[in-house]
Amino acid sequence: MDDKKPAPCFCGHDCARCLTYLATVNSDEELRKQSQRFYRDTLKLDIELPKLRCMGGRSKDVFYLCEGCPWMRCCAERELNSCAQCGEYPCEPLAAYREKYVNKCNQIPCDMS
Repeated sequence: MDDKKPAPCFCGHDCARCLTYLATVNSDEELRKQSQRFYRDTLKLDIELPKLRCMGGRSKDVFYLCEGCPWMRCCAERELNSCAQCGEYPCEPLAAYREKYVNKCNQIPCDMS
């Protein structure tokens, strides 16, 4: 597996534990299929295997569901490196998003990273 740990996404999502990211950087088709099963079974999204790729939330090659990320856009407008640096952190929309998704889905357990 890749030894270089990526910076967390703007929202705080840990890319280093994300199945889609790990499948991409390690060219691991089994992890890609596991990620596909997660999206199908949990979120009822039928995502083709080639679309399950991401080089990290701060890269130019983000997962297609993360394109146009509102947190990335907001941080850029405020010239911040992450939402955690904002004086309004956590804003209501981010708090709701974090509660539901951030570091809670499509990830390997901490002890496996």
